[in-house]
Amino acid sequence: MAAITTRRWALPVVAVLGLVYLVLGVAGFIVPETAYAAGHDTSRLIWVFSSSTVLNIVHVLLGVLGLLAARKLSSALGYCWVLFVAFTGLTAYGILATSFGSVPQDPVNLNWADNWLHGITALIALVVALAGTATGTGARGEPRSAS
Repeated sequence: MAAITTRRWALPVVAVLGLVYLVLGVAGFIVPETAYAAGHDTSRLIWVFSSSTVLNIVHVLLGVLGLLAARKLSSALGYCWVLFVAFTGLTAYGILATSFGSVPQDPVNLNWADNWLHGITALIALVVALAGTATGTGARGEPRSAS
């Protein structure tokens, strides 16, 4: 029982991640300069983050999935693993895309602020996933469950 209550902190972390990405994605569709934008143009910004239709869709989908996953611990941990893999790949793509010049056909339209956001999100997701699935013994010596 102690293992379940000690890992409940993962639920609000996942909810906050989901909310951040949902707000960022919806804002990208609302702001007239960035709504329905395609191609590589890092001047289209939501605060400091670049925006494109593809990136907005990805952010909205991951935001909604995060809010849904925050209702159950096993879903939250699974979401964190998915988030870690997805944002590690997106960070690697973003670093390559921003380091080696802009490609006019680049549908994602990432800048360095996006790379930092996605990289930090991947690290947070990894920490939550690893801490949430850690097993060992509880305070009284009984084995912890991974649920």
